[in-house]
Amino acid sequence: MVETTDIQVDGWQTQKRPPMLIRKFEFEDYSQTRDFLDRLAEVSEEMGYHPSLQFDRTQVSVNVSPLEETLGDLEVRFAKQATELAEKTQAG
Repeated sequence: MVETTDIQVDGWQTQKRPPMLIRKFEFEDYSQTRDFLDRLAEVSEEMGYHPSLQFDRTQVSVNVSPLEETLGDLEVRFAKQATELAEKTQAG
């Protein structure tokens, strides 16, 4: 398994202790924010991974923590999916 400190996902901050990928997404309005959250919920259910989310009207903070001791493929794939969803949502 890759060490947590070696994992890099474009646009995401990698935290060592506790291991976590962190990113804040910004949207134009609440409608976009809600659309992103709804789509992210679908991906979350499909992948069986549930991140920590914090949001307000135009921002969503996503914290991706490992299901085991270190970040792995599941967490990286989820982070990449979240980025793709945010880009699609922001593009309209």
